[in-house]
Amino acid sequence: MPGMSEQDPELAKKAARAQFILYGVMVLFVVLPFILLWLKRRGAFN
Repeated sequence: MPGMSEQDPELAKKAARAQFILYGVMVLFVVLPFILLWLKRRGAFN
């Protein structure tokens, strides 16, 4: 992306944090169904 080098550091820090949060949420939604499926197979919801 052009213009990223002259971005102020505070905004870059916020953008990086937002990106980490976004990736964390994405990973959570990928892993969560497998965890729930595993718990269901072990009979945790009975």
